[in-house]
Amino acid sequence: MPIRAARSSRAGTRTAAVVTTAVLAAAALWSTAAPASAIKGGGPATTKARPYAMLIEFDGRPFCGGTLVAPTKVLTAGHCVESAGDVSALRVIGGRTQVDGTDGTVREVTSARMDSRYGAPGYAYDAAVLTLDRPMPYRTIPVAGPRDGKLVAEGRKATALGWGRTGPGISGTRLKQTTLVLSPVADCRPYTDPETDPTAMLCGMPRPGTTDSICPGDSGGPLISGGKVVGIVSSGNKYCDEQFPVSVFVRADSVATDLGIPTR
Repeated sequence: MPIRAARSSRAGTRTAAVVTTAVLAAAALWSTAAPASAIKGGGPATTKARPYAMLIEFDGRPFCGGTLVAPTKVLTAGHCVESAGDVSALRVIGGRTQVDGTDGTVREVTSARMDSRYGAPGYAYDAAVLTLDRPMPYRTIPVAGPRDGKLVAEGRKATALGWGRTGPGISGTRLKQTTLVLSPVADCRPYTDPETDPTAMLCGMPRPGTTDSICPGDSGGPLISGGKVVGIVSSGNKYCDEQFPVSVFVRADSVATDLGIPTR
């Protein structure tokens, strides 16, 4: 489902951005879930150590996260693309750890391809790949494939990355990371339900003694296990508090083929 960058005026897109921002702040369950924000808990990360972590801006404001899987390809959430509408309003920034920094490399988005089975945020196949106007000068990360089942086994630890909120109403200022425990998808209720397909979605639970999770703004960012991207932030902790500190991801191996991304 390729979406080309529009060449017309962005006035309508800017108007839509106001609505989109309000939706993001309300990031809801299943059918109303919107781009999640930054990591709650966890600790600091840097783009030097995580060069494949991409910050996506919408009309100049932090919007979603992404993963550099090829020099001109960024894996992200489908609802990030859907919410943006005109992908020409998106910019991808690599090498920038601080949200308000001026360092790093900025690239324009020429097109976006959404998974053809995409339905809504929080559902399976909530994935897209952005094509950049020029290559990024940073190390890419491989995408997990069908033979990497051990990387997403229940009980295994995986690392989520994001720039968004760090608590209720608290905007993130830098890239953060947290280690989550991969668990049965039923553990991530109310952001999953009995019909959630475990071959298409992953549930990340906080480690014992913590309430770490993704938050509104982390959407599209990576879940890393065994040196590969195994998941894409899709939904979870609506209020960035301790009520439901759960994190829901799209399995990267379930969308790679449809998005035309090789696995290795």
